[in-house]
Amino acid sequence: MSSQPNAPAPSALAPLERLIAGLSVCLFAIGAFARVFPFFQGGSRFLQRFPTEDGYLMLTIARNLAIGNGFSTAAGEIPTNGTQPLTTLIWSCFFALAGGEKELGVALVLLFQLALSGLTAWLCYRFFARLLEGREHARSIALLTAAVCFASPVALPHSMNCLETGAYGCIALLVAGVAIDTRAALTWRRSTLFGVLLGLAFLVRNDAVFLIAGACLVQGFAPRADPRETLPRRLTRTTVTGLVSIAVASPWLAFNYANFGHIVPVSGRAESLTGKFASNLAEMPIIWLEYLLALVPIPIGVQHSVWMPYVATLLVLAALALLYRTWPRLRGPERRLAALLGVFSGGLAVFYGLFFGAGWFLPRYFFPLAPWLMLPMCVLLVRVLARCAAPPLRCGVAFGILALITGVNARNQITQAEHPHFQVVRWVQANVPERAWVGAVQTGTVGFFHDRTMNLDGKVNPDAYEALIQRRLHEYVVASPIEFLADWYPAMRDWMKSPVIASAFEVAHFDPEANVGALRRRTPR
Repeated sequence: MSSQPNAPAPSALAPLERLIAGLSVCLFAIGAFARVFPFFQGGSRFLQRFPTEDGYLMLTIARNLAIGNGFSTAAGEIPTNGTQPLTTLIWSCFFALAGGEKELGVALVLLFQLALSGLTAWLCYRFFARLLEGREHARSIALLTAAVCFASPVALPHSMNCLETGAYGCIALLVAGVAIDTRAALTWRRSTLFGVLLGLAFLVRNDAVFLIAGACLVQGFAPRADPRETLPRRLTRTTVTGLVSIAVASPWLAFNYANFGHIVPVSGRAESLTGKFASNLAEMPIIWLEYLLALVPIPIGVQHSVWMPYVATLLVLAALALLYRTWPRLRGPERRLAALLGVFSGGLAVFYGLFFGAGWFLPRYFFPLAPWLMLPMCVLLVRVLARCAAPPLRCGVAFGILALITGVNARNQITQAEHPHFQVVRWVQANVPERAWVGAVQTGTVGFFHDRTMNLDGKVNPDAYEALIQRRLHEYVVASPIEFLADWYPAMRDWMKSPVIASAFEVAHFDPEANVGALRRRTPR
């Protein structure tokens, strides 16, 4: 991006600005419609479109909290800290308003996420309008970036998954906006309030420690407009910011240690058990490239091809090389943002690339980077529109962008309307008594609709986590009150191969086509 010493006359810019404003309004409408459409499909379709398996885990804990069972699963009988606390507390407020009613609680959470997505889009526009102030087409780029972030089929599902992801994206924009603004005086009050914001970011998602580190480095070392803001003064105030953030986060850390013996929630420790050294590094460039492309997701078949990691890596490196070439032309706020994002994204990459499993969660983990990664594409789109001299050609390009995003969102509404775990929910509801215990590795969705459900992957069940570490999970299941095991068919088929499980359980239902498997205890307890 280059500065614009001789700006075109307002009359020359007006047609382009009107076109981008109209395109953005259409994109906002598409994003809003995609989020509310499941409510108008009849029945309880809204329960299946957006809440994920882990989203239902958080909803289960939030509902238990609302009805007086504290942080727990399994009808309040298994205490847990396997969640992100602040969003869980917010969700619990909606279940309290719903009187503990499950479907109404989920509906309120989804509507809140719609409102939060709108707030995030507004913050995105304000952030980029200020960041690019003085650049050519600055407001048009900011508006289009906000609209693409709101409607993009790559990002939209993560903003509605009933997890902390949408709130994380929102608070990351707030943190970055405050951190790179060096015009305001770094007073004690500002330093303290910023520390509160950083502490809340940590409570939204614990890996915000990398965001906090980047923000503190920028605040401490970036020169400010007031020459009286010397380096020692900035570092002193930033120390206060860091201490306040720790103070805000400390109740959760103390709760974890006092009740579960570790400051890291059991969900994080359980996920790390599946990690292999550098297991996710090859997938990360694909995720970043997908957010860079912004308009359409990379097809799953292409993502899993042998050559895709290499192509994605080369393209991401090319983007970084372009950033390096343009570095001399970047202004202060842009450089500060690049430094903050370097620390934030680098920390996420090292942590999730080297020490964490579950690579299928990477798009969600990197979602807070989406607005900044989508910016280059939106800059390119605005420049293409600006160079289309003929109005019909310009309108055709805008219509193509709109048609592409609309088409992919429509396809997703059709192909992803059925939740991948609801077939198990239906079997449990039809065949398992309400008071009987059900066990499974994947218990987020089943556990929300059947209260007495015992998690077996250790994410929200500390006892199962200990059994996993000791390699005695099957013995733990046999000794437990579990009467049914119900999950996807391949998992239950493999469990039945275990002599320990086969000695205590028999096949109750195997349906490979519907992807449902269920085992029943041979001697009821």
